[in-house]
Amino acid sequence: MKKYNKMLIAIKDANLNCYAKKGDWLYIANSNDTKKRLFRLPNYIHYFVSINEERMPSEIGVVKKINGFITAAELAELDYKSRNKDLKLLTEEIVKVYEWFLEKVNLQPEHTPMAVTWLEKTFPKKEKKLRVHKKFFTGLSKEEKKELFEN
Repeated sequence: MKKYNKMLIAIKDANLNCYAKKGDWLYIANSNDTKKRLFRLPNYIHYFVSINEERMPSEIGVVKKINGFITAAELAELDYKSRNKDLKLLTEEIVKVYEWFLEKVNLQPEHTPMAVTWLEKTFPKKEKKLRVHKKFFTGLSKEEKKELFEN
């Protein structure tokens, strides 16, 4: 299984709807996760949650190098443990989704802010899927971006 050396990390900034503790690992929220009444989002924007018991929501995460490596299976196990789900329910199909996430994150350079949104297609058939992508901050100076995402 492929090993990855970058992960999506929380930044803890209430102004950016990031409530997970700084340094927590993030993964895409599932249907059972809530924003804990901390913020509201337009229906096309989704969010991440911290992979721990608290599962705190975060609209944005930052790509950071981690000590060592992580595989998709290890990430899936961490997520399942934080959701109190049985690890026996993990299948190869489920692990492939975690692999897709890690590939998206590891394509980006370190300190890149990332977000997750819904992509709706109506042609040739109607479908709605999640998209993990780079988040642009045009209203911030280089110093503000550095302060937010590199510390």
